[in-house]
Amino acid sequence: MGCDTSQCGACTVALNGQIVKSCTIFAVQADGANIMTIEGLAKDGELHPIQQGFWEKHGLQCGFCTPGMIMSAAQLLQRYPKPTEEQIRHQLDGNLCRCTGYHNIVKAIQYAAEKMPAK
Repeated sequence: MGCDTSQCGACTVALNGQIVKSCTIFAVQADGANIMTIEGLAKDGELHPIQQGFWEKHGLQCGFCTPGMIMSAAQLLQRYPKPTEEQIRHQLDGNLCRCTGYHNIVKAIQYAAEKMPAK
């Protein structure tokens, strides 16, 4: 189930390193592409620091938006390892959370930024 209008961002994936809403991509456009979903973030059964941050800082809420939020956060942290709150909120602009405000989601991403190894 999705928003059916490409507005919610819940279906966000990384396609060749760029985040996209998968509902806006035809299968033929993804043929041969490198596709990363939220399932690909965790390695060897260990949560990725972003996933851990959502758990620790209560950013999960109902869970509908969580995969898209985490994938957007992953791209943000690749570009800006120590993002400001403004950068985080700007990155999440295309991801809607219908449960509540974004306070815990922002805190989860800040937590992940502190836990992720420096590049």
